[in-house]
Amino acid sequence: MPRREMPDFEELKSPLPTYSIKNWYYKLYSLFLMTIGMTSDGIKTGYTYGFDSGMIMNYIYQNTPHGKFYIGKLLDRAFLNQITCKAFRAIKEIQKNVIKNYIEESNGNPRFIVDLASGKADYIYDALIETNANVKVLLRDINETVLKESMAMARDLNLEDKVSYEVGNALDVESLKRISKPNLVVEVGLYGIIHDDELIQRHFFELRDILNPEAILFNVQIYNPQIELIARVLKNSNGERCVWRLRPVEVVVNWAEKAGFKNPKVTLDPYGIYAVVMMRN
Repeated sequence: MPRREMPDFEELKSPLPTYSIKNWYYKLYSLFLMTIGMTSDGIKTGYTYGFDSGMIMNYIYQNTPHGKFYIGKLLDRAFLNQITCKAFRAIKEIQKNVIKNYIEESNGNPRFIVDLASGKADYIYDALIETNANVKVLLRDINETVLKESMAMARDLNLEDKVSYEVGNALDVESLKRISKPNLVVEVGLYGIIHDDELIQRHFFELRDILNPEAILFNVQIYNPQIELIARVLKNSNGERCVWRLRPVEVVVNWAEKAGFKNPKVTLDPYGIYAVVMMRN
């Protein structure tokens, strides 16, 4: 089945004509989600913290419907069954396996992994449990609440001795300078919410010059049949429209290569929405 043509980024950023049928369709869709839809715990979490937040990612990963009354649970199951949510869960598994394989390559040598925009970092915890290796991890995120939830998870999993936490912005150069040299830098789910191409290109050079890791792991949203629905109806963590930027994975890999990273290993999720990329330095 051929793929639908995606609206370009500038189109997604622009408001629809006031009296267009499409504009009224999305307004009614938004009204439904922000009223009846709030009986779904997942939809409520998205509107409370942002559909680009670590909080909603964690909820989607858990994949257990909750809500008020029967209608809330029904809507929550429908939400969790959306193709974008399925892709999120698929790339979580891919990312876990890539991290696990990287740890196993070390043959017992100590490894230091830094996740610069971690959210709760379920995929890292899964990799640590399955390898039980000599690994230390630093989880950084701009959201202190999600880091506290991550700490609680580490306690439950008996991983407190392996993981430390820090509130910080992945793009803040000065805070990057305070991080000890890691073996692996993880940045998943970050580039799609950054609209400025030049910012990402510069960031790759900053990663190499400041942190100089052995490897980097990131993902790229390359296609999404729900991209316009997300942009017109959902809200991000700043309370603004949730406009994500699709990019060809080859373009982002090329930016990383110009900064000195090499040997890209690309894995696509089964829905063709995300590409997970591992590169070496």
